[in-house]
Amino acid sequence: MKIFQSLIFAPIFFLTLSCNFDDKDFTQEDLQGIWELSRYQAESQLFFVDTYVFNEDGTFENRATARQQDSNDDTGINSLISGTYSMAGNKLFLQETEFLTLPEGSTIWHTSLDNLVGSDWNRETEITISMQDRRSQLVLDFGPCAPNELCTGPITYFRK
Repeated sequence: MKIFQSLIFAPIFFLTLSCNFDDKDFTQEDLQGIWELSRYQAESQLFFVDTYVFNEDGTFENRATARQQDSNDDTGINSLISGTYSMAGNKLFLQETEFLTLPEGSTIWHTSLDNLVGSDWNRETEITISMQDRRSQLVLDFGPCAPNELCTGPITYFRK
C-alpha cells in the first residue's frame, strides 16, 4: 500500500517542484514575444490594451491601443514607446528612444498611428520582473514610488 501511495504522490510532488522552478529561472528568450493587458470600458464598448513586444534583436515596443470587443481589431492607438532592452537577472532595462502620443489638447482617446506626434525622448527605465503560471504571465514591478508620484503596483501581462 505504501508503494501505491508513493506512486500517486510522486508525480504531484515533481509537478509542484517543477512549477516553482519554472517561474523563477527565466532568460531573455523567455521574455521575447507579445505581452498584453486589456481592460474593458463599458461606456465606449472598447477594450483598452497595453502591449509590450520584446524582439529577438533587443528592441521593444510598448503601445496603448483601443480594440473592438467583437472583432478583436484595433481601432486606433493612444501612444507608442520604442527602444532597446536588456536583462540582468530579474531586472529589465528599457532604453526608451521614441515616444509618440496624441497631439496636445486632443479630445479623443485614440487615432491612427500617422496622427501621433513625437517628441525628444531618451529615458531609461529599470523594472523588476517575474514570470508566473509556466511563463505565460509577465509581472512588471516598477518599484518604490517617490512622494507625490502617481504610481502603480506590480502589473501582470499575459503572453499573446
